[in-house]
Amino acid sequence: MMRTILVLAAVAILPVLSSYGDQTHEYRDCVTEKMRACDYNAFDMSLKIFGWDCLSDCQYRCAVEITEKRQAKNLQIYQYNGKWAFTRWFGLQEPASVLFSFLNGFAVFLGISNLVARVPVTYVLFHTWLAYEIVCLVTWFVSFLFHAKDTITTEILDYLGASTMVMLSLYCMLLRISGRDQYGKIKNKLNYKYGVPIFMLFLYHAYNLGFYKKIDYGYNMKFNVFIGVTHHCILLGWGLWNWSYRPHVKKAVMVIVGSSLALLLELGDFPPYYGIFDAHALWHAATVPLTVIWWSFIVDDCVFETNYYKRKVI
Repeated sequence: MMRTILVLAAVAILPVLSSYGDQTHEYRDCVTEKMRACDYNAFDMSLKIFGWDCLSDCQYRCAVEITEKRQAKNLQIYQYNGKWAFTRWFGLQEPASVLFSFLNGFAVFLGISNLVARVPVTYVLFHTWLAYEIVCLVTWFVSFLFHAKDTITTEILDYLGASTMVMLSLYCMLLRISGRDQYGKIKNKLNYKYGVPIFMLFLYHAYNLGFYKKIDYGYNMKFNVFIGVTHHCILLGWGLWNWSYRPHVKKAVMVIVGSSLALLLELGDFPPYYGIFDAHALWHAATVPLTVIWWSFIVDDCVFETNYYKRKVI
């Protein structure tokens, strides 16, 4: 009885999914047939660890089989369930993106270590940057989980994590370039004046993502790009203004140029080479060195600021 329910559920779910491949009779018939023969107890431990069930496993195997057949005949290939047919490794749905998410997270961890080692706790933005780094670390961990196995939970967490990271980056940069008193302290409670509107915007964005109905990937992408471009424009203007006075701003400009070029990969889309490297995975790869440079800039700037105000007070 349960097997019949699962098969019917699979057939019912398929029509509402967003990719063209989901709507083909070949794919739907394949999933229905494999669901009838599926035995969860026969799954490898790696599949069980990452949350694969009969439905998701059958969908994956059908997507791969049909894609391989169409490639052999030089026919157009499609996405299924919003994704290309990747080659699964040890239960990991998108192995390249998993690896690069881990490397990005490791780069952030190195940034945290560098911040703690070189910047005094008394620096006015020390805890702000530290909180930002921790959010980035959690975001890349969530990205790791999402690319390991796409579920509604990991998808929501990945989208919210990315939005939190870019919005907090904007908040930190606004605080950084704002007015200070002679001791380097932030004036006029700007942390609240910037923080409250940005937090309200985040809540509005989370609502508009459509968690109450259907996640809107396109809206999420446009929103994050808008916030990122706003952050980059502010940072670029500040960097050019301080180009000769603060040598480390060259690193920030490198990140702006590099991330803008890398964004072309994120906005583009093509089937994965060798079933592993698609546009999104390559974007994650490109952000690894950029993350290293970015945190190097932040730590250098904190050290510069600390020494500047120390000399000013003396």
